[in-house]
Amino acid sequence: MNFKSIAVIGLGTLGGYVVEAVSNLDQVETIVIIDHDKVERKNLSNSIYRAVDVGASKTDALVEIIKHKTPDKTIISFKEMYIENKIQIPKCDIIFDCRDYTYDRGKVIDARLYISSRYLIVDARKNVIYKTPQEGKYLEMLTKDDLRYASSIVSMLISTGTISNLMKYQSVQKYELDYVKHLENKCDVIYDNDDGKFINLPQQIHPIIESNKKSEVQVIMGNRATPISQRTIPMNQLRSTKDIIENLLCVSQAMCGFNHFVISTYKEGQMFYIELIPETGAA
Repeated sequence: MNFKSIAVIGLGTLGGYVVEAVSNLDQVETIVIIDHDKVERKNLSNSIYRAVDVGASKTDALVEIIKHKTPDKTIISFKEMYIENKIQIPKCDIIFDCRDYTYDRGKVIDARLYISSRYLIVDARKNVIYKTPQEGKYLEMLTKDDLRYASSIVSMLISTGTISNLMKYQSVQKYELDYVKHLENKCDVIYDNDDGKFINLPQQIHPIIESNKKSEVQVIMGNRATPISQRTIPMNQLRSTKDIIENLLCVSQAMCGFNHFVISTYKEGQMFYIELIPETGAA
């Protein structure tokens, strides 16, 4: 699909850079931006905004920034707090949610973008309801270069058409910020909600149990390079779905302030890893 019109809801730390990145795509003709907030001085350290923008609406400031670099793009702005099915925006080929809060989603938003640890998370699920909404916060300090790189991944997903597959299958995928070679990350990703139900976990039960028959399983909370918590599960300890869930919940208790986790499984050498990535809502 050729994405000619793109909407970005939430123009904070990640959202502003996503708008900048997609504005550089030749195929994109129209960008719709939505945010009700103003630029504050505290935003300047790791956002796209300039000192001169303090006090201005994020939409006005971003229009000026983007128009200065790519004057040929059509930018439509809304200074409103977006509420799905109540706030009407022009029809777009894709709508990204970059808000720093886990709002419920229906069928309008195509993908939610946020950063957890050193990962960009692209969540293309529809009809998502959060039992307990989560306010966004970063687990690690991010530089402007980190955020520009994360945004470049988003633009690459669009230009290569990869985002179409994520949307088609309503996938949740992670992309590492540290290595370009991981741009085509093939890890299996599952989504967990706080009541113990793991979406897509049934497909992973057999591989996890079979791997544990051959080796230990390392469960990691956060980034593998800088884990917040970790647990090594000895061989032959994961014999059932109950065993797997109990061990994941045990590790997740180290981050009890988070309600949801992205679960990533992968193998490296003889070791099988399960990675718990908190849904930070940090965008």
